[in-house]
Amino acid sequence: MSETKDPGRTRRRASRTAGPPPAEAAATEKLETGAAGTRPDSGTEATTGKIVAGETTVDGAADSPAETVRLDKADGEENAAVDDADPSEPEVAATRSWKRIAALTAAAVLVLGLVGAAVVSVLAVQSTQQRDERRSEYVATARQTVLNLTTIRADTAKEDIDRILTMASGDFRTEFDGRVDPFTEIVKQAKVVSTGEVVEAAVESDDEKSAVILVAAKQTLTNAGSQDQQQRFYRFRVTVQRADDGTLTASDVKFVA
Repeated sequence: MSETKDPGRTRRRASRTAGPPPAEAAATEKLETGAAGTRPDSGTEATTGKIVAGETTVDGAADSPAETVRLDKADGEENAAVDDADPSEPEVAATRSWKRIAALTAAAVLVLGLVGAAVVSVLAVQSTQQRDERRSEYVATARQTVLNLTTIRADTAKEDIDRILTMASGDFRTEFDGRVDPFTEIVKQAKVVSTGEVVEAAVESDDEKSAVILVAAKQTLTNAGSQDQQQRFYRFRVTVQRADDGTLTASDVKFVA
């Protein structure tokens, strides 16, 4: 009994034996050996990717629109690109030159600032030292003037008064005009013996030419009327004047209550 052959099945077997038709074979080869970035998609469609001038273009099937994705470089990558670029290129050289100028300028400003601060500090120290020295001279003159005033002895009255006049000027010296001899006689007749002591002295005000000094003093004395020692306390406001040659004198002496 012979088997009846189905023409359709015979054709399908022949097709599997001979391989796929030329068109399908070409499509398969294109999917397998296509350009870089080509990958098979679902079914028989394929998607091809390519990067053009900083953009990625994805080409789909014929019925799919092209999609573009922009790839932006980060700031660090741009700086790295400048650093790694050829230094002979004008733009790269200009960028590096600008950076060097900025660094040198910052360093110069820092150095100038440090030098300026050092100069100001030195000048401030010198100014303070000069002021302290000037005040010390004013205070010493005022102290000596008060000591001369409060230290007088009958046996050395003339010399003691001359010592007072040596450091006197202005109104203070005028107070002794015409009174030196009478004052000397009174001291001798009363047998005055007084010794002065400066308790404290301080600057009230001062400048380059003058100063006002406050002086607290104690005087211990005896005289012909009483053999017992007496102690007296005084407060003076002494104006010290500086002459053109630098000499310091007491131009005014007043009692302060």
